[in-house]
Amino acid sequence: MKKALILIALLILALSVVACGNDGEAVIITSPSDLEAPGIRIGVQLGTTGHVFATDNLGEAEVVPYDTNSDAILALLSGDVDAVIMDNLPALEFVSQNEGRLYQLDEMLTHEAYGISLPLGSPYTALFNEAIDTLRANGTLDAIINYWATDYPNLTRYETPAGTEHPNGTLLMGTNADFPPFEFIEYGEIVGIDPDLARAIGDILGYQIEIVDMDFAGIILAVQTGQVDFGMAGMTITEERLEQVDFTQGYFLSGQSIIIRIAD
Repeated sequence: MKKALILIALLILALSVVACGNDGEAVIITSPSDLEAPGIRIGVQLGTTGHVFATDNLGEAEVVPYDTNSDAILALLSGDVDAVIMDNLPALEFVSQNEGRLYQLDEMLTHEAYGISLPLGSPYTALFNEAIDTLRANGTLDAIINYWATDYPNLTRYETPAGTEHPNGTLLMGTNADFPPFEFIEYGEIVGIDPDLARAIGDILGYQIEIVDMDFAGIILAVQTGQVDFGMAGMTITEERLEQVDFTQGYFLSGQSIIIRIAD
């Protein structure tokens, strides 16, 4: 995806990635099993599936939650944690932004599907699914993902088709704009895969989309209480979340990855 990442991958073959447990002994992190060493500190974003996985499966490690992925990455760079667990594509982005300082392990911890969350019993769920089917069939879904997540040449960003009308009003989308390439802030605008896909769905259904930036951990509550009409933030469909909100079909397959520091 990112050409710089290939160079990092080659570089890592000649480097050791080292963390220190709470007893001060060096621990080489080369695989997920190394995270189970006592005293290893793992940064995660609060309320994410990465947070849940680390808490449930890495009992010997110290799991440190942060409000944003950026905060977790800063903690990793400063040595406050030894590794960060986050979703695969955002991990690629953060590693690319910190070339030569961070590395992403090849093995993923989970396999997940992202969906759009809506209130339980919402009539919009079926409408959103139909719109996603249309965008998948006509290639728009892939085009949006490829524009934001790859280096393919000659790609153009999604634009509302000429003559499209939005007679049905506005839908509020809750997101957390610290999750590139799905949602992030660029020149003061929230952009990425999810904002463009939401706009494309709105164009089909006749709605304008207004985006509300908030903490990731608060999105489901905002959907439940009507503060926003739907949540879209690279959010994994899980059984626990399905007890609280409805989800559309999955629109992207992902998984949790491990980011570590490259030793000096």
